[in-house]
Amino acid sequence: MKTISQKMIIGLFFCVFLSLFSEVLLSPFYPLFFSKVFGVQDLSYAGYYIFICRLTVVLFTPIWGFLAKRFEARKLLSVGQLGTAVMTAMMALTQNIYQFTFITVLLLIFKSSYFLLYPLIIELGGEQRRSSLTGVYQAVFHGAIVSSTVVGAWVLNLQHPLHLFYGVALGDVLQFALCFMLLKNIPKLNQQKNIAKNVDSGKNPWGFIIAIGLVVLTFQLANNLVRPYFTAYVTEPKPFGVDLITSSFLFLIPSVMAIASMPFIRRFATSSRLSMLYTTGIMLLIGSLYLQGFSQSLPIFVMARVIYGFFLAITQGVLELKLFENSKSNHLHFNYGLITSFANIGHLGAPLLASSLVNSYGLAFPLIAAATLCILNLALAKLTIFRLKLSEGFS
Repeated sequence: MKTISQKMIIGLFFCVFLSLFSEVLLSPFYPLFFSKVFGVQDLSYAGYYIFICRLTVVLFTPIWGFLAKRFEARKLLSVGQLGTAVMTAMMALTQNIYQFTFITVLLLIFKSSYFLLYPLIIELGGEQRRSSLTGVYQAVFHGAIVSSTVVGAWVLNLQHPLHLFYGVALGDVLQFALCFMLLKNIPKLNQQKNIAKNVDSGKNPWGFIIAIGLVVLTFQLANNLVRPYFTAYVTEPKPFGVDLITSSFLFLIPSVMAIASMPFIRRFATSSRLSMLYTTGIMLLIGSLYLQGFSQSLPIFVMARVIYGFFLAITQGVLELKLFENSKSNHLHFNYGLITSFANIGHLGAPLLASSLVNSYGLAFPLIAAATLCILNLALAKLTIFRLKLSEGFS
């Protein structure tokens, strides 16, 4: 297979950045956005909207992965990018919240194809560059979150916020053009890959896939528990009582530290170290989450956020590398799509569980529950994906 150049890697990761940036641009601000644009005063509608969005992604991501087993991923990606551009432009024309929600669902059906880009980069980069590319992805992912959060606050001050979607649609067209130009000369992928191998070479390790799916689900459930009520927690008079601007900085610390973790992932996340890195990383996540939930000191809280963010990216990167390591090329996109659906189930459940915990026990309990879930996650991972080999029952 042709080795991709540094120029191609930069171009493809720029597309990843654009897609993530537009995806999370308004995420923290939906209640304010709906109120300003459509006059929706019911705060619960934002929760309903996010639930519908995530459910759509859960349902359609594995469908794109299934299609990638029969058609070239780059061609499917082109269809998804063009469809996304059209639907995004249509969002600027919506007249009420119901039209906006309906068009969003159509948009996400197409945009669910964007997950194909990351495993495509991994496949083209080859095994030797896998850790390096995973580290870059973590930096790009969290860099997009940081930058979109800053820009999203500015968007709310626009006189006509819906016009933003014309610009986002142009970004989707740009992604299509870049991906088409960068990938058009790459030889057809997955062609004749398994002819010379034994009859079992094409089998997908379903036991492993289900196991890592459950690990990813509990991982995402735990680490998304801390998000919905974080600002409310740190702005409460006790224990910290910070202002909204300070709370934004505290919220973004993990994303900044995730970017800083890129060199570590690139250098140390080798196959032989994955189990050790995951065990160490999750233990530090557990400790830092308990500190955030129980600490009465702001400096200690900040230190815990720094540790949490650094090792959140590392552990997430390790899970991705473990999946790529155990996915044959002809199953890579399907497996990644399936695992993405497991992750989104965790995303779906987190706000519901967080709301229940806050109502029953208080604003600190999502952090404490997240730490406890991480303990269960570590036990599950050590008993499954980091214990058994594929030939010992996971094939």
